[in-house]
Amino acid sequence: MNSQFHIDAVLRQAKPRLSTLLKLMFSEAQAFGQKTQWLGSVIALLEPLGFQERTIRTALFRLAEAKLIKIERHGRRSLCMLAPSTAAVIQAARQRLNIPAARNFGEDWSMLVHSGGFSAARYASARKQLLDLDYCVLAPNIMARPASYARGVQCGEDHGLALFEVSGSQLAAAVRQPLFGKMDWDLETPKELYEQFQQRFLPLRALLGKRAALTDQQAYMVRLLVSHGYQHSRRSDPLLPQELLPQDWPAMAAYQTYVALYAGCAAQARRHILKITETPALEQPVIAAPPTRQTMRRSSVYMTA
Repeated sequence: MNSQFHIDAVLRQAKPRLSTLLKLMFSEAQAFGQKTQWLGSVIALLEPLGFQERTIRTALFRLAEAKLIKIERHGRRSLCMLAPSTAAVIQAARQRLNIPAARNFGEDWSMLVHSGGFSAARYASARKQLLDLDYCVLAPNIMARPASYARGVQCGEDHGLALFEVSGSQLAAAVRQPLFGKMDWDLETPKELYEQFQQRFLPLRALLGKRAALTDQQAYMVRLLVSHGYQHSRRSDPLLPQELLPQDWPAMAAYQTYVALYAGCAAQARRHILKITETPALEQPVIAAPPTRQTMRRSSVYMTA
């Protein structure tokens, strides 16, 4: 079975959303120095992943409506780019993905405590934001992460939570106290997602280093898909210290697969992205709003590239 077979299998099984892949694709191109792309380049980079031109145009328009990307008109052409705020969010998420999920009580921790000073709804909102910054929920009113995580929110006061800098041994002792609070962590869901991730991407990892195993376009697709797949798996991970996890916890194995493929495909992916984005752009019609149900004239709905 060749590499395209495995890539097609990932696409069938994972079914990534076009809007997510678009943002990741822009971020990848930006990492390789291409901050802006003509509409034709965007279409050329997404079509190999199974999306039709019309669908890509509609998704771009909706992302622009949501102010997640910017579209500038240059005559009959459209120049597309990530909005600065979107680019910053994706870059921060990428930096956190690059940190191994292995944590333990041998390091220092930042602990945030909800002491009841504000409403449950406000705490729920703060907790959601903190989970996105890789805090874990150690107890119903206590969140923590290693102090080495330098980026993101560091001060609990920003969310109205009390901040404590503690050693891992202190935190481990606190977790063992009956009054600390009981948590039933969902470990089955992330374990299943990590195992699915491994099943999908280990065959592609086995191809790394083999001569001509992947074309430049395929390497670009793999880099995009492994990034999407690992991010999806890790999002459900409670990110607990390893002392609270089963010995066969698959997070590190998945991380190693992600790093191997993401880094191993970088040179070829860069070559493909630059080839597409640096090609002189042909005249492209500007992106128009997607058709409404009341639209009758087909000529106003779809414009060919």
